[in-house]
Amino acid sequence: MKALLLFSILSIAILSFGQNFINNGTFEYGAPGVGFWIDGQGYNQLIPPYSGSSSAGNYAFVTNPQTINNQFFLSSGDHTSGIGKMMVIDGNNTGGQQRFWKAGNNGGGICNLTVGQVYCFSYWIRTVSNSVAGNGELADIGVSFNNASNVSLDFGTTLAPIPNFGWLQVRYLFTATNSCVNIEMYNNNTNPVGNDFAIDDIQLTPNNIPLSFTYSVTQPNCTDPNSGLIVIYPTGGVEPYIYRIIGPQPIPITNNTGVFQFVEPGTYTIGLMDAAGTIDSVQNIVISSVSNLSISPSDTSICPGNQITFNASGGNGTYSWSSNNPLETGFPSTSNSITVSPTINTVYEVSSAVNNANLIFNSDFQQGNLGFSTEYSFYSPSNPAGAQRAYGVLTNPSNWYSGFTSCIDHTVGDGTGRMMVLDGSTYNLGNDPFWCQLIAVEPNKDYLFSYWATSLTNSNPANIQVRINGVALGNSYVPAQNCTWGQVSYVWNSGNNLTAEICLVDMIFEGIGNDFAVDDISLRCQNSCTEQVQVSMANIDPDYDVAYPYYACSNDSIVNPILGSNFIAGGFYNSIQTGLNINPITGVISTQNSISGVYQITYTAEVCGSFVPDTLDFNLRTAPNSVGLSAGNYDCQSQSFNQVVLTATGNPNFTVYYTINDSISTTSSSSYQINLGNLPGTYQLDSISDSYCSNTISGTIVIDTANAPLIPEIQGDSLYCYNSTVTALQVTNISGGIRWYGNSMLTDFLGGNLELLPSNQNTQTYYATHTVDGCEGLPASFTVTLEACDLIIPSAFTPNNDGDNDFWNINQLDSQYPENTVWIYNRWGEPIYESSPGNYANKPWDGKYKEALLPVGTYYYVIQLTKDNSIEPLNGIVTLILKK
Repeated sequence: MKALLLFSILSIAILSFGQNFINNGTFEYGAPGVGFWIDGQGYNQLIPPYSGSSSAGNYAFVTNPQTINNQFFLSSGDHTSGIGKMMVIDGNNTGGQQRFWKAGNNGGGICNLTVGQVYCFSYWIRTVSNSVAGNGELADIGVSFNNASNVSLDFGTTLAPIPNFGWLQVRYLFTATNSCVNIEMYNNNTNPVGNDFAIDDIQLTPNNIPLSFTYSVTQPNCTDPNSGLIVIYPTGGVEPYIYRIIGPQPIPITNNTGVFQFVEPGTYTIGLMDAAGTIDSVQNIVISSVSNLSISPSDTSICPGNQITFNASGGNGTYSWSSNNPLETGFPSTSNSITVSPTINTVYEVSSAVNNANLIFNSDFQQGNLGFSTEYSFYSPSNPAGAQRAYGVLTNPSNWYSGFTSCIDHTVGDGTGRMMVLDGSTYNLGNDPFWCQLIAVEPNKDYLFSYWATSLTNSNPANIQVRINGVALGNSYVPAQNCTWGQVSYVWNSGNNLTAEICLVDMIFEGIGNDFAVDDISLRCQNSCTEQVQVSMANIDPDYDVAYPYYACSNDSIVNPILGSNFIAGGFYNSIQTGLNINPITGVISTQNSISGVYQITYTAEVCGSFVPDTLDFNLRTAPNSVGLSAGNYDCQSQSFNQVVLTATGNPNFTVYYTINDSISTTSSSSYQINLGNLPGTYQLDSISDSYCSNTISGTIVIDTANAPLIPEIQGDSLYCYNSTVTALQVTNISGGIRWYGNSMLTDFLGGNLELLPSNQNTQTYYATHTVDGCEGLPASFTVTLEACDLIIPSAFTPNNDGDNDFWNINQLDSQYPENTVWIYNRWGEPIYESSPGNYANKPWDGKYKEALLPVGTYYYVIQLTKDNSIEPLNGIVTLILKK
């Protein structure tokens, strides 16, 4: 089964059973006077060409708001299709609810409504200003209804949406209290800033119409058994709809257009569901089987002097053969088979009789109100009030409306047959088709379309225009004499179209007369079904249509020949050069048992009684491979590892895939020596490829950082006082092989231990290196700074527990002289304080002796700087003062 084409809703326009009473609600027909009127003060229409700027009250009918104001208006498509027209309004600043839209050609409202019926009035709106800062700058749309009750805002708000919300629908519900209702729209906002908007798709429809549908079917044509078409025409319910067909295929097919094309033969159930979940369906819709027109055998080749017989089947059983060789005799032929012996390449064509079945579904209306869409309102069983833009399907027009003449239909002609009876629309510009049907057609065929029509009253005969896919074929007046049927026909070529949407439109808009009936609508193909077959003369020096891949690799296992549609079986293969393992019968090449190289292969077959060879080339390439993987030791001079090198065979350029420390990596090279890198870690080979072939390879190599000298990490104190005790510098990340230097040239060797005691006499930078297997690495440096640190010995202090100068603190004593000891004596030479060696700052003298505060006075001190008195002790006096 061919796939069902689900047409987009923009590609095929299907008219629903329309109940929209608004004419030109999409504004495609432009200015006031076509379905609406504008009489508000301050409103002025802009006429092309536009200047690109607008002022308050200006309006236009454009496809993009920026057309009339390129500085302050947003760019946008219309709501209907994205490429059509909309009404764009620069907000009016004139007060008093000035009307910018009034229903009716002259603003007189909408008529032919049913008193007591609930109707829905709706429109789509968007803000087009780019300078909206708040709700006060949004249009505030009011709607006024006359001859209506129970008016309510059903959906949306009166305020236009903020700009980035795009289009918003607004809906009102009301009950008609008169057959004519006035509807007017105005803007309550007079703010000159923002307040700019677009209106589109205005509709007035009956509310709460029950969901139902009708349908049409196009049967398959004679050249394609799966060319059936099912179209569903909905009415009522709540949009949007979901359409479905169930038939021979196991899974239902659904879409949102109601158009199902390329439907295979079978019995179908069709239906739809609306947004409220209501479902309607019809069973036993039949797509008939068609016997395709075909030729057997298909395109072929014969030798000169030979003959061949072709048989036609399918179609309608009658055939006519022709040949494109004017010198060939025996044509045309009406047999179902022909035997030919051409001397040149020849095309033979067979046609079946004209496919003249009527493709219109329910063409004579005998199935009732079924198979078409319309913009008119259906009245059944009668139209007693004589509503215009109305129709019925019945046997006698006068029974539908008493003012119509009693006529019989065109099909049956005995008073029992049905016809479509119409009271013409008074809407302008002819945008109200009274009958439309979508039909499947074949491309590039001529079709004859026709219909029969008669007048039902004596004045203003209808003028019917026929449109196919939106293009008018012509107009024709209905015969003026009542009950006199007249036929109108047009020829239409389908071109590239696969469908034809045929619509009939009454171009008379008079309320008096303009009443008519149509019957026996027909669309018939004027062309025969045709099929062709081509006979080619065999070439004595042939191309057997056999080939091999452009290249093959020595590790491909086997390579099969590629056989085209013109291949002649029964021949044998051979390689002109030795070294290629090729099967002479099948042509299969075993690459792993062959030598790489370029070969000429011949395939020899019998052509027209002679064995003729055909020669072709075959290139068996050597698959790339690895023959070695190596990595050097640590290079002392460059202070880095040598590259890991893969040595390859094959045809450069190469691409190598490998992992380094389990991370996938790749590299490319035009050399047989391929560098993979020198990062420490484990290298694992995976595969190698060249421009044509690839191969898996194996190999592992490790670059170990233990084989390379490290840069030492040095810890220690970096600041000392001159002549103070220093601590050793230490290398913390290496266990051996350390060399210390006193200069950056690494010539002043200081030792080979992990520790080095720096000098306490000079500021100096020290250098440490690491040596592995005689290779000395890069040095690390560490600077020890020595500075002059003077002792500060206070001459007095005040130990009164006020937190200020309560201790006799001696600055820098412990840091400069780690072996110091401090003694304090009274004036009689008795010791009253002694410090812990090298730890005076931890417990300095607090002016007490045996936990008792000493009296105010002068005391003597002796400071021993070193244990061995190698530095002369310091002595002096300190005064103890008590502050009040």
